[in-house]
Amino acid sequence: MHHLAPLDTPLPADLTGRHHGWFTAYRRYPVFSTPWLRGRWRLVGPVLALVAAMLLAGVAMADAPGDRPWGGTAEILLSMLLPAWLGPLLGRWVRRRGWAPAAEGWALAGAVLATVLAVAAFTTWGADPIKQFIAERTGQVDADGKRRRVVMTIGMTIRSPDRAASAAPPDDPLADPSTQVANHGTRALVSFLLAGGLGLLGWRRERSGLAALARERALAEAQAQRREAELRLSVLAAQVEPHFLFNTLAGVRSAIATDPARASEMIDRLVDYLRAAIPRLRSDGSAQASVGAQFETVRAYLGLMAARMPRLQFSVEAPAALLPAHCPPLMLISLAENAVKHGVEMKIGPARIDVRAEALDDGRLALTVADDGVGFGVSAAGSGLGLSNIRERLAQLYGDRAALTLKARPDGGVAATITVPLELPP
Repeated sequence: MHHLAPLDTPLPADLTGRHHGWFTAYRRYPVFSTPWLRGRWRLVGPVLALVAAMLLAGVAMADAPGDRPWGGTAEILLSMLLPAWLGPLLGRWVRRRGWAPAAEGWALAGAVLATVLAVAAFTTWGADPIKQFIAERTGQVDADGKRRRVVMTIGMTIRSPDRAASAAPPDDPLADPSTQVANHGTRALVSFLLAGGLGLLGWRRERSGLAALARERALAEAQAQRREAELRLSVLAAQVEPHFLFNTLAGVRSAIATDPARASEMIDRLVDYLRAAIPRLRSDGSAQASVGAQFETVRAYLGLMAARMPRLQFSVEAPAALLPAHCPPLMLISLAENAVKHGVEMKIGPARIDVRAEALDDGRLALTVADDGVGFGVSAAGSGLGLSNIRERLAQLYGDRAALTLKARPDGGVAATITVPLELPP
């Protein structure tokens, strides 16, 4: 199927708008779909009914019963009902074929043209038998049984040729070729509009609009993937960058001579951290997108930092019920790194980082990394590229249902909290 959007379902509001009344609600659906047809009939039906009432009232007020052109009125009404019914139905049939856009466009144009030709054929060859049938039952026939001709001028007068002979101009305007051309042209234009001719323009706008939205969404998805890749690369680079390893190994080498137990602990912590971090180098991180897995990585990272900086204390706590909950990958470790870099390393003396998870009353999950470091007054926390990437990624994943907030703690330091919908596996 080549449809850019399913038929019989509303089109994106970005394409059709969000404010539609009862008469224009059908524009929210694909052109020539079933809901579009129903809504269009709610709009066209009363107009046709009003035209029919005006025609019938005008005919009923003719001077004499024999001059009432019921057959001509029936012809006009049928020539309006036929395109209003046939054209949209043919268009719906075409759209349900699921043809390629080019073929579908030509087929829709052909359906409207076929409807106009059908109306022209009806008025040329099919109207006279109907008029004759009605004339025979309304007494509008001569002695030979032929229908008496009645000239019907809509909006002006209704008269028969013999009754108006004295008032008629020398040349009957209905016999004028230019008048006949104008009448046929008017009929063709009305048939075109009733058959859904303007719907062809709507179809083109619909196709181009949906294609543009698809391109925009593809671009947004590509940008989101690029930001995800940038965030992943920045996190992984921070985890295994040379100076990080060099500093850790230098600390191990120094501690071997002065504090062998601490050197052994640093090696163990480094092994634990690499065991938690390296698998993400081989995947997209989705395998570790749970609170338990993310907390394991953060715990290994903070354990290594504490081994390097004995003045650092930390806690990583989460209720057992929340460990399987979905957690956006790479974000929590970024907050922990941010707390170490901008809070702990810049502080003199003991420091502490607490990482916790909790379920909120509104059905969301809150993941918090709180430090008692130097805070906003000295550090540049809150404006870095990593935090900006986290905010953009949260917006891409959850829209306005997720957020990253940074708050200064009363006793110093910063509390960074990621709030996302609480999603537990089935």
